[in-house]
Amino acid sequence: GPVNTSRRRNRPAVLSTGQQMARSRPPSRARNEDETPPMDWLAELAPELQLLILEAVDDFSDCAAVSLATPRLGLLAFGHDLARFKDPLFAVAMQQQLAQRAARGDGHRTRSKGEQQTPVTEAILRKYSADRRARQEHFPWLERVSPALCLSTGIRGLGSRRFEFWRLQRGDEPGALLRERSLQRGTIWHFTGEAGAERQVRTEYATGEVQLFEGEKGAERLVRTDFLDGTIKHHEGARGSERVVRTAYADGRLKHFEGEMGAERKVRTQFPDGGTQYYEGAPRARALEAGDPASAPRKESTLTQG
Repeated sequence: GPVNTSRRRNRPAVLSTGQQMARSRPPSRARNEDETPPMDWLAELAPELQLLILEAVDDFSDCAAVSLATPRLGLLAFGHDLARFKDPLFAVAMQQQLAQRAARGDGHRTRSKGEQQTPVTEAILRKYSADRRARQEHFPWLERVSPALCLSTGIRGLGSRRFEFWRLQRGDEPGALLRERSLQRGTIWHFTGEAGAERQVRTEYATGEVQLFEGEKGAERLVRTDFLDGTIKHHEGARGSERVVRTAYADGRLKHFEGEMGAERKVRTQFPDGGTQYYEGAPRARALEAGDPASAPRKESTLTQG
């Protein structure tokens, strides 16, 4: 016989939580003054639509404000690799927003029109400049939020010796040099210190090799070299005569060397299992590591192994 559908037609539809929230108050109705404002209206929307809205937030300050107001949205944007929320300037904007809240003593009061923003600190700018993801295209944003202290860039040199430089900018006065990049080779030099006394602290090569330095300006000495395969070399000695004293490998091996620069000899190898092997003999470590054993004077002999 025919199926009775009257009950099915009259049965109320089952609504999702978001739909129930949406129907609880029509968007067109004005909110009463004593009505508590919602904490997260975007939660009523589909996740795909929330992401589209977050992608449209194109200012770092706004990205930070959204994330602080509704942490769930910040985590959603970060988890879906939205570029603005993963850029190092997002962290700068977050620190600035938090500093503004602390200065006001009220985490909820919005900044009044014409109220000055808390300036970005020199430490923040130096940290941003040292980040490999930093881009000069973002300098206008920094200048807008912190005109008294921001970053500037320029080109010096001619031909194959042209370099792009970044420096601190204090109003109209150029400040300390932060980094230089060879436009031909792609090598980047990083500096620290006050204007006129900048010293080199790191060099990044296009191959991925990174060198770290210590010492005052004009006397910087190489102390460490990092390679893409995870190998790390440690150096000691004055500038120009830095010798390799230790090499750590990604597999856990640790080799120790003695001798002057260019004549280092391997004296000990420590293994991940706790074993240690000792060596004696003429210098050959550099020749072996360079893949040229024929140039080694003679082979080291193993003394003990523990």
